[in-house]
Amino acid sequence: MKKIFILFIGLLSVNLSAQNEIDALRYSQQNIFGTAKFNAMGGSFGSLGGDFTTLSFNPAGIAFYQNSELSFTPSFSMVETNTSLNGNNFTNNKFGSNLSNFGFVFSGKNMDEEWKRINIGFGWNQLASYDNKFDIETLNSTSSFADILLNDAHGFFDDRTGEYNVSIDNLNSFGASPAFWADIIDLENDSVNPATGWYASDNGHYISHINPLSEKTQSDRVSSRGDMGEYVFSLGSSYQEKFYFGATIGIPTIQYSENKTYSESNFSDTTFGLSSFSYKEDLIAYGSGVNLKIGTIVRVGSKTKVGAAVHTPSYISIEEEYSTSATTNWDNGDEFSESSPYGYFSYEITTPWKIIGSFSTVLQNRFLINAEIERTDYSFTRMYSDYYSFSEENNQINDTYTEATNIRVGGEANLHPFKLRAGYALYGSPYKENPEYETENYSAGLGVDFGGTFFDMSYTLSKDSRDYAMYSPDTEPHSSINSEKHYLLFTLGFRY
Repeated sequence: MKKIFILFIGLLSVNLSAQNEIDALRYSQQNIFGTAKFNAMGGSFGSLGGDFTTLSFNPAGIAFYQNSELSFTPSFSMVETNTSLNGNNFTNNKFGSNLSNFGFVFSGKNMDEEWKRINIGFGWNQLASYDNKFDIETLNSTSSFADILLNDAHGFFDDRTGEYNVSIDNLNSFGASPAFWADIIDLENDSVNPATGWYASDNGHYISHINPLSEKTQSDRVSSRGDMGEYVFSLGSSYQEKFYFGATIGIPTIQYSENKTYSESNFSDTTFGLSSFSYKEDLIAYGSGVNLKIGTIVRVGSKTKVGAAVHTPSYISIEEEYSTSATTNWDNGDEFSESSPYGYFSYEITTPWKIIGSFSTVLQNRFLINAEIERTDYSFTRMYSDYYSFSEENNQINDTYTEATNIRVGGEANLHPFKLRAGYALYGSPYKENPEYETENYSAGLGVDFGGTFFDMSYTLSKDSRDYAMYSPDTEPHSSINSEKHYLLFTLGFRY
C-alpha cells in the first residue's frame, strides 16, 4: 500500500472531457418561470401580451402595454425526487427560493395615428431551475466504478511500446491519479526499489483493488442547485391596434453547481482487504451569452388573435471549476485520501432554434383561452472550445436527441376585480430512444387588479421522468428518476 511515502505529482494539462451531451441538454431546455400570471396559465401566452414574461417568449406582447409598469416575482419551490433501482427506492426533498422575475416597461406615446406608441422594456426572467437532490443504491455484481478509473489509468495506446500504458506521473489529475494515491487502483507490481524509494516498476500496468464480479453495495448521491435566467432588452409597437411587433435581445446567464459522491462497500470478495471507497466530484459552472427573439401578434376579428415568434440560438460561453477526491477504508483500520488540483475549463455552447405559434380567443366577454405549439430540435445543440474539438460529444448529441414538440394551453376567467387562471403544458421528450420522457406542468392561480396595482399568485406542479446512469452511460446500473416539482409564485406590480 502507498502509505510508505508521499510524492509530489506534477500537474499536467489534462484534456478532461467532463462536458458532454448531458450538459448540452441542461443549458438548452427551458421551463420559463417569469411572472405568476404567466405560470398560472401554463406558460401559454404567445398571442396575449401585456405580461413581462412575454419579453422572453413572444416579444410582440410588449406592444400591448398602454401604461408603464413595474413588476417583481419571488418564487418558492419544493422538489421531490424518487429513484428506483433493483427494488431500492429513495425519496429526497429539496426546498428553495428565488427571484423569478423583475422588470420595467416604459410605454411611450407616439403622435402618429397609425403607430400610436413605442414601448421599451428591460428586466430579468428565470428560464430554468437546477435545484435537485437524489440518492441511488443497489447491489451489483457486474461492474464497479473502479473499472472506469482503471481504464483511465491505462490511458492511450503508445505506438513506441505497443502497449496501453501511462506512467504514474502522467495519470489524469482528475481521474486516475486521486484513485491511485488513495489506493483504489495500483500498479501490478507495487514493490518499492530500496535504492530509489520509488516503485520497482512504473510500466503503466495497473490493477483494481475491487473485483467487479463480486457482489457489492453501490450508492450515488447527487445534489445540484442554480438556475438559468435571462436579462431582456425589448422594443415593440403596434400598427392600427391590429398588428403588433416586438424584438428582444436576451442575455442568458447560468449558475450551476453539482456535487456527486460515488461509494462502494460490503464487498463479497475481500482478497485485497478493502472495506469501502468513495469518489467525489465537485463542479461549479457559470456563463452568459446572447440571443435574439422576434415576434408578431395579429388581431383576427375583435376577439381572436394569432401570434408567432422565432428564437435564434443562444450563444453561451461557459466556465467550469471542478475538483475530485478519493477515499478508501481498509479492514485493518487504515484510511487513505487524495484530492485533485483545482481545475478550470471554458467552452461555448449553441442552443437550437425555437419556433412558436399561438392562438387566443375571448368567450362571452369573460373567458380567455390561449393555445400554442412550440418546436425545437435539441440535436442541433453544439459545443465548442479552443482547447478541445468536441467532435465526439457533438456526434453524441446528434445521436441522442431529437426534435421536440411542446404544447401549452391556458385560460382565464375575469370575475372583476378577481381573475381565476389555470393551465397545462406538455414538453415533449428530447430523447430519440426514450419518447416517454416528457414533462407535464399543471398550474392554477388567482389575480387581483386594482388598476394602478395588481397582485398575482400561482401554483405549478411539474412532473418528469428520466434515465440516470450511475457512473457511465454505457455501463449498468441505470436508475429511473421521477421528479415532482412544486412552485409557488407571487407577483406584485405597479402601473404608472
